[in-house]
Amino acid sequence: MLREDEIFKRLDGGDLTALDELVRAYYPEILRYCRRHTGDEQSAEDAAQETFCKAVRHLDAYVRRGKFRAWLYKIAANTCADLWRANRRTEPPGEEAYVEAGFERIELAQDIKAALTALPEAQREVVLLRYMHGLKLRECADALGIPLRTAQSRERAALRTLRKLL
Repeated sequence: MLREDEIFKRLDGGDLTALDELVRAYYPEILRYCRRHTGDEQSAEDAAQETFCKAVRHLDAYVRRGKFRAWLYKIAANTCADLWRANRRTEPPGEEAYVEAGFERIELAQDIKAALTALPEAQREVVLLRYMHGLKLRECADALGIPLRTAQSRERAALRTLRKLL
């Protein structure tokens, strides 16, 4: 957070290189999120780029309370949803199978993928943000625009379902 505050102070002072630092700091994780929610690498890159374009355009609307990361994830989620609508998809595409030398790891990855697909969308989003993207529960709630208690209950319900499925 302290580094983020410093970057925003530099931006307020007119230092545009600070904007590059902000993008470099968050681009890899936003791209990873977009990969999970789009059908291919090109779409993921487009969605990530559009996320940052929207963030820059609306930077003055961001209220600086240490929630920039969650704000970016919310923009990324909306951008990916817009992309699905534009492509007339009803559900996000599944994740491509991860190929590794050990069969058991591949099998486990497929089982986890199937279990995640079986979760309701609201619960799946909390689990993906929390465990695949490393957000804190408060950041997940902020990114999804829901109260913290709702995020907690969705996480609990999802983990309970995943235990049964796995």
